[in-house]
Amino acid sequence: MTADPAFAAQFDAVVRFVAAAAGPGEILFGSLRAERSDYVRVNRARVRQAGTVERATVSLRLIDGGRQARMVCTLGEPRATRAVLAGGLAELRAAVAQLPVDPYACWQSVPGASERIGRAGVPDPGVAIEAIVAAAEGDDLVGLYAAGPVVRALASSLGHRHYHETVSSTFDFSVQVGGDRAVKDTWFAERWDAHSLRAAIGAARERARILHRPPRRLAPGDHRVLLAPQALAELVALLGWGGFSERAWRSGQSPLARATRGEAALHPSLTLVDDLDAFGVARFQADGFERPARVVLVEAGRPAQRLVSPRSAREFGVDGNGADDDERPVAACVAPGTLPAEDAMAALHTGVAVSNLWYLNYSDREACRATGTTRFATLWVEDGRAVAPIEPMRFDDSLYRVLGEQLVALGDAVRRMPDTATWDGREPGGISAPAALVGALRFTS
Repeated sequence: MTADPAFAAQFDAVVRFVAAAAGPGEILFGSLRAERSDYVRVNRARVRQAGTVERATVSLRLIDGGRQARMVCTLGEPRATRAVLAGGLAELRAAVAQLPVDPYACWQSVPGASERIGRAGVPDPGVAIEAIVAAAEGDDLVGLYAAGPVVRALASSLGHRHYHETVSSTFDFSVQVGGDRAVKDTWFAERWDAHSLRAAIGAARERARILHRPPRRLAPGDHRVLLAPQALAELVALLGWGGFSERAWRSGQSPLARATRGEAALHPSLTLVDDLDAFGVARFQADGFERPARVVLVEAGRPAQRLVSPRSAREFGVDGNGADDDERPVAACVAPGTLPAEDAMAALHTGVAVSNLWYLNYSDREACRATGTTRFATLWVEDGRAVAPIEPMRFDDSLYRVLGEQLVALGDAVRRMPDTATWDGREPGGISAPAALVGALRFTS
């Protein structure tokens, strides 16, 4: 399979530039981020905005005598690429000349090469629009559809040549029923599948019917809950904020420090892996280091490996595994359990079915205590049947309790939830998780 010609030409230009432009004693890296994305914004099941974005940037990193600086250059016309990069390099040289030596500057001195290309097709935007609008059937559907190829590539004056291209489609949407009540969901596919997109929208519309009933307000206290995969994914994302970081552990800021010391543990059924291939994430990073396809973060409830960036590896004298500087998992995948999806509500029996958690943060990082609110379609369940929506509530509880002693079972099916952020372009990655039945979650208001 061959790379997209336009992206391949951009990468070739970067390769030629970094190979020729580095001066004596200099090391130059060039990281290409590129995408060609169809975006469709939908409101009230009607298209409000549609277009295609083609964007490419190159992050240049100059290292000279232990001093280093970086800058990002936006590429435009192909014939101007060399001039843009040359201007960026001139600015970097001026900056590096005034900087002190960075004692933890780190890069892979042995050049590597790789190529991974996934070229599954995406439909004409009109086909996607037709599928979305038809599936909504007039309901108040709000969402953002995004599809197309995304490229991550790296070249250096040392000889690195890494190229990664993947294609995917996402539809991040909600079905509104008035006020603050809605069902939120995300559809994700590596190959266009109109049937699964229509099915996802139809299922969300069906779940939204109960939201027309008068909402209930629960008294604060412990309630038995069924966390939907989206809700469990939010907790996993919060754990990723320092929970698996070598730097956070070494600096005493890891929320899983007690578990790492053997003073606490999560439930034995909980296993968590950073699995790059599950979301088409590149197996290399900007310093030239290659990443393992899988890093086991939690195994049978106990912390396993940590994510170690090259900088942390050098600072703390440990082996790195190519993590980004923030040392967060980029493709966190929770292993499924044994609770059949069709039996989950019956297993909950009476309690709260939580579809989404929102505004999460640590209320006590050292104790791995989290706070947040329910949102969207959170339902009161009696005898295994949803009977009414619940007004949003805040919870405050230790994740050692929620995902430890109070974790009853994990669902036998997982859902892949992609990263839908577009602040700096589309990002490969996401979280895969099953539902989770929890004996008690502490609601405070």
